[in-house]
Amino acid sequence: MNTEIYYLSGTGNSLHVARELQKKISESKLIPIVRLLNNDVIKTNADMVGFIFPNFCLTIPIPIHEFLKKVDLSSAHFLFAICTRGGSQSEAFEYFNILLKRQGKKLHAQLDINMPWNYPFGKQNLAATSTEKNIHNLENKMQKRLDVFIQYIHAKEEYIEKGIDSNYKIPHWQKVLFSLIPKSFNYVSHRYMYQKLLRFYSDSNCTGCGVCEKICLSKKIELIGKIPVWKEETKCYACYACINFCPQQAIQIESKIPFVGSFTEINGRYHHKSITYKDIAKQR
Repeated sequence: MNTEIYYLSGTGNSLHVARELQKKISESKLIPIVRLLNNDVIKTNADMVGFIFPNFCLTIPIPIHEFLKKVDLSSAHFLFAICTRGGSQSEAFEYFNILLKRQGKKLHAQLDINMPWNYPFGKQNLAATSTEKNIHNLENKMQKRLDVFIQYIHAKEEYIEKGIDSNYKIPHWQKVLFSLIPKSFNYVSHRYMYQKLLRFYSDSNCTGCGVCEKICLSKKIELIGKIPVWKEETKCYACYACINFCPQQAIQIESKIPFVGSFTEINGRYHHKSITYKDIAKQR
């Protein structure tokens, strides 16, 4: 079975899932999405194509949106996707299918997988949610869900989950609000938020090691005089790789959004223990 698996990963959860899935699919190839984004046209060559990516603010990440606008999926007759998340509900697959529809395509199989929380901006402390016990339980659940999912992939049968295994359910008023807002607006607003309303910076703990520059998937970070600078003209992918892989926990976020604070100074950090910063950087 000739299969291409395209992946995006900032803190290692999605890359770990992609590697585990590849073990279960013979003749499959892992392809980093970020490396292809500078191409004018991206063309698949496999009959079966999969996508693995993290949930981003209830929708798809910025690089996934840009990838789907460029990719030619004419070779693919079976499409599947896995969205990793910290337990929240998501509309990622709905928006994913909206973009696929432009090519007359749709997802035949889709799976949400809960992974350790890796979002340092909010109130939820990463250290409290990334305990060894919690990580172990999530890993076992992930493996079991992949085993079920892979059976449908091998058989090329449709698999669209009916129940949603989420720890946080979207309030009804938010569902109503989201239903009135075009899905494309989510992408535009989130991109604007990370360009204009959030400021990344390094505090006095920074040693100028350069990990953040090497790992930044959009190449937004540049070390100038051993001080990381987030270039204004370069878009941010909001992958949080720089924050979570910083060995000194020196990278912080300042919020310019009214009534929305940043908690990076008191939150812990998380990246998947089997994934190194070099693994993330290889996507570039």
